[in-house]
Amino acid sequence: MTQKASGNVDACPITKETWEARAEAKKADCGGQSVYHCLADGEGRKWERCVEKTRIKEGFCPIFRSDGYIAWKACNTSESTCPNRTYLSNEVYEYVYCLGNNSANTYEQENEELRRAKGFDDWEVFAIVFTILCTIAVVFGLIILWKKRSSLNLQDDRGQQMLFKVGRSKGIVKERVFNGTSLLLRSDVKSLVVLGKLGNAVSSTSRRISKKFKKLKNWGTLDCRYTEIPDTVNEKTIMFVNGWFGIWNDDLCSLEKAKTACQSLSRILSETNKVKLIIGMRSDLFMKYHGELIVDDYKTHLFLHEINLDSANNDEDAEYAKYFYKNISNKCQSSPCAFRRLTCDMIQTGKDNAVGMPLKLKLIQKYHDLMHNYEGEWDIYTAMRYHFNSLENDERKRHVYAWIVYICLKGHFTRDEPFDTELVKKLGFQIDKPSFNEKEMQGYFMVRNSNAMTNASPSNAQYHFWHPFIYICAFQLLFEKDPELVMKYCNVDAILQLVRPKGVKTSYFEVTADEHYVNLFNERIHELNLAERYEKNPLVKSRTCDTKRASQELQ
Repeated sequence: MTQKASGNVDACPITKETWEARAEAKKADCGGQSVYHCLADGEGRKWERCVEKTRIKEGFCPIFRSDGYIAWKACNTSESTCPNRTYLSNEVYEYVYCLGNNSANTYEQENEELRRAKGFDDWEVFAIVFTILCTIAVVFGLIILWKKRSSLNLQDDRGQQMLFKVGRSKGIVKERVFNGTSLLLRSDVKSLVVLGKLGNAVSSTSRRISKKFKKLKNWGTLDCRYTEIPDTVNEKTIMFVNGWFGIWNDDLCSLEKAKTACQSLSRILSETNKVKLIIGMRSDLFMKYHGELIVDDYKTHLFLHEINLDSANNDEDAEYAKYFYKNISNKCQSSPCAFRRLTCDMIQTGKDNAVGMPLKLKLIQKYHDLMHNYEGEWDIYTAMRYHFNSLENDERKRHVYAWIVYICLKGHFTRDEPFDTELVKKLGFQIDKPSFNEKEMQGYFMVRNSNAMTNASPSNAQYHFWHPFIYICAFQLLFEKDPELVMKYCNVDAILQLVRPKGVKTSYFEVTADEHYVNLFNERIHELNLAERYEKNPLVKSRTCDTKRASQELQ
């Protein structure tokens, strides 16, 4: 039998007693905050390592990445042994599903048989592999040096691309792109899901994987929202599908559309040769809906292979701290600044945990000069609220604030569409269509990706907030100031996605409306004949319910 790599074992403990006994035996190998773990890797091999424990959400299993850190992998929630609660990574023995085939290491056995069949012993294999790897490393190094000056500039105008390298070392960035690309290069892998919090660079990571795959295979690319999937796709195409469940947030009525999209994607993968798929999705929405999105056999479904950008990573945390002190904190030392007392730990542990660290750091850096001190727990929305209020109170920048409010209410701005002068009068702003200056507004708005990719003319280009969270912050501020204005004049999609009636649990991204404002919105929704389409949204009431309520009030 071939000697195992250090830490590789045949099986992991599956009871508390055996786990604790093994942890005691390995105690000398662990130090600091690290504790004993026995987890599977992406190939199903089992490893014993000392790492910091992390909290794992229900419906997910911890696995070891290639660098030894812990990642998350979704499991089949229909299985009784799939985690049904939030738990610590060193409690995985309670959920045997997460350990897979927890017996003799078939992976090692298969490789042993393969080597014997080819007539090589272990040392010969090692020598050959070592020589090949050294040769590849030299060639690869020369290629990198040759192409260094023409490398991709990620700080472009495609909003979320700006987040890709914020607080992340080149090693972390390359590893995630490499892992995703490597998975898709396998003949048995047709789809990959990239998961992460809002603001954790899901879209930019997905596009980078797509770009890398395209370069390696010389394929075409297709980038679309889940509601815009074409009936057919050309061979040798890698697809990236995003925008699941809503532009800004979950509209609570899109599950059937999402199921239909998954069915279409499964059909395309089964009917068309040489097509690969990347699905980019917010991790909280994936946790909420992934069990209902499995529309085919579990072993071959769309979400079997994943890259989870939320996985705990000590190296990444260190990079965030380094980025914060270099690009934000150090600039505050010589002058009064709202962030002089702020630390990276405060940002990571604030009540805005639903927002990814790359976005939070980028916002603080980008809008640094117009954010002010405030009391209480750190919250990026509070910081953005101060920023918007600063714009409103600055005569030189009030027109920028006016455009933020206008585009928030309308959802987007396009030069060839009618300008809502009546709304502007109601708001008391002094702006008109010609006053929109792209250079002046580029700190907040960008051209829609599809328009940029097709080189749409300036008159047809659709401008929107460069990141959905900027829109959410503007929406919440407007709702705080004037909920009636929002419910009467804001675009319907945003209200359905971001407002919940009293009594309904809200997330960090949502606000609560009392019955008066809910009724105002329902008047609009019925006048627009949209009540039936969105009847599953708790904001929307049927005419029958309204009639019964009125009758009860009269009695």
